Amino acid sequence: MDTTLKYVPVFRSKQQEITVLKTFQFDNQIYPCLEIIKELDRKPRHSNSTTQVSLFGKEHGKTFESCYSSVINSISAKKVFIDLPTHLRPSPNMKPESLKFLRKVITKRDKRTAYLMKLNSLSDKVIPVISSFQQISGEVESICLQAQDLKNSFPSLAYRIMIPTYEQDILEIKKCIRENDYIFVDYENDEIDENDWEVIEIKKAIEEINAHKIIHRYQIPDSMTMTGLEHNERIETIDNSLPFIFKKLGGHSFSDYVGIKKDNITDGGVQSPGFIFYDAVQNSFFGYRYRYGGHKKGETKPKLSEFETTIVPAVLDSNAVARMKTAKQNYLDNKNWGWNILNKIESGKENGKNAAKFKRISMEHYLHCIQQKLRAKEL
Repeated sequence: MDTTLKYVPVFRSKQQEITVLKTFQFDNQIYPCLEIIKELDRKPRHSNSTTQVSLFGKEHGKTFESCYSSVINSISAKKVFIDLPTHLRPSPNMKPESLKFLRKVITKRDKRTAYLMKLNSLSDKVIPVISSFQQISGEVESICLQAQDLKNSFPSLAYRIMIPTYEQDILEIKKCIRENDYIFVDYENDEIDENDWEVIEIKKAIEEINAHKIIHRYQIPDSMTMTGLEHNERIETIDNSLPFIFKKLGGHSFSDYVGIKKDNITDGGVQSPGFIFYDAVQNSFFGYRYRYGGHKKGETKPKLSEFETTIVPAVLDSNAVARMKTAKQNYLDNKNWGWNILNKIESGKENGKNAAKFKRISMEHYLHCIQQKLRAKEL
């Protein structure tokens, strides 16, 4: 059983998240998980804008395996979990490439397994993640069927347990799990109380399994919006206690979505200058947002320039930054790329009028801080 792993940051196959995956230097205590939500990491450029990306064919030489093998090879981590997330649910405003991949690949057990097998040349690094299909297709024994198909090609597999179906998931996993495999216990955004009867029952059930257990929860609620942030104030609805309690829940390591709100993979929506910044000393998050304008009828829309004129100066002058500068750990050193980008924007060396860039800053900074805490054995 793996005794080294302590943290599993979960990324989705979106441009800024893949950029972080490629640039961050992961310790052996951290194995990232990539949730693949579309066939290619980005659409090929076409001279004819009406041309569609083929789900199963080649486009300009790119295929699922060539695209994601390249991404995986560029990640510095010792191991990488790969998931085609069955917990995704289709919605009318889901991005077309993701909706197509969900319907034609992820929700079809045989097809999903075939896509994971496309990465078997990287079996020394890739750990495929298996989930039950009982809630999708009604198929029983779907976990063991997937394990049977994958175990000869991959030395380790991971199994994702969802709380609504944890009893049947665990019963099935026990039939096929190996000592060098992993279990994700996915609490989604549920509040976790170690004294709750269900939490206690899950802990007891997984204690009987001799494999590495990962407790997963995303700490930022779906209801939180950039527009709703209070500028330069602590975000009280974010609970980041998991890194400190995962062992009490029966876990050997913990997992989250890298200090950002879980992406709902939808088109449209309003872009507002806003930013979430992790305070590693207090283990809390602070919000920063635009000062002028709004999204109500008749109001002038907020300008992206407020990333540079309002948000960055407020972050750099914040109490959170002052605390981290005087901490024993090197939270804000030159290896923190998120911190570096903030300072480049402040000095005018880098353009800050980009919401996606601030998503990257949040992730880079949070990852660096968690890695420093792990090195200091705080977690």
